[in-house]
Amino acid sequence: MKRHNVSLSEPVSEIVRSQVKNGRYKDFSAALQDAAWNFFVGPPSPFEEYGVTPEEVERAADRTLKEIAREKATGKLKPWAK
Repeated sequence: MKRHNVSLSEPVSEIVRSQVKNGRYKDFSAALQDAAWNFFVGPPSPFEEYGVTPEEVERAADRTLKEIAREKATGKLKPWAK
């Protein structure tokens, strides 16, 4: 891994320092690495983060919507009172 010396403005430095202090990152370098990656490359896909495929999510959503429709048809769900 290459080393780089970077100068940050004081407000940015404080934000990164607070993220490390609250335990989100193990050190300053990890916090900057994550910030740079998310800015330039993009955040990780939520599908990758949870280990599912988009198709699995769609199937689960379809199942849930069908279950809701069945409960509406049988009268188990009541309309929202406004």
